[in-house]
Amino acid sequence: MDGSEMRTMRPQLPGYRTLALTATRDCPVALHQRGDHYAITSCNAVLMTDEDTGSERALGRVAADLLRRVRRPRVLVGGLGMGFTLRALLDRLPSTAHVVVAELLPAVARWNRERIGHLSAHPVNDRRVELRIADVVQLVPGRPIWDAIVLDIDNGPEWIVQRSNRALYGRSGLGHLVRSLRPGGFLAIWSAGRHPQFEKHMAAMGLRKRRFHHRSNPTDSIGPMIYVISRRTRDQGG
Repeated sequence: MDGSEMRTMRPQLPGYRTLALTATRDCPVALHQRGDHYAITSCNAVLMTDEDTGSERALGRVAADLLRRVRRPRVLVGGLGMGFTLRALLDRLPSTAHVVVAELLPAVARWNRERIGHLSAHPVNDRRVELRIADVVQLVPGRPIWDAIVLDIDNGPEWIVQRSNRALYGRSGLGHLVRSLRPGGFLAIWSAGRHPQFEKHMAAMGLRKRRFHHRSNPTDSIGPMIYVISRRTRDQGG
């Protein structure tokens, strides 16, 4: 994908030094540090830093709050990143929860264990967490096993970090994800903004969508958002 489609544009990382680098099929992914701060880049564009984690944490909080009536929630998290979504999710889930995290890159998992886990209070060490080095697609069998699937692997349904992820957001991929949800379950997706074509897919499939907006500044007119997608029930409106 074009670097202009990343969560942040071309990296402006004055004073950062590169700590580690790993190759992917599309482009290098790197970990950088400046003092006490860290950043992860892909294709020379900033994916995430530890200086503005509000929207990642909001994704975890929204998912956990929607699970509050589930006694033993089973949750699949796509993408570990710096662990902020996972931390926010764990902070609100019960002790009976089971959270499987699918991280595609072994290096990102290693960075969390060896270098940056302290940023999010080491969520991968939580006894409720099972970390799998795998593509999230491998853990969605198309039959109902998850109460929630939480995706923070791209910058939105049309802003793809790994090209192979594109199929997840088409009608076939979206249907496969939804079929992997238990009754009452939902799919939560981090997005940099609204995606009309993706919303058309949902409408055509008869799915229910909700949008939760996150704004770092209450006066901002735009900002990251979270799509929450579920099957319609007979008593649900539009």
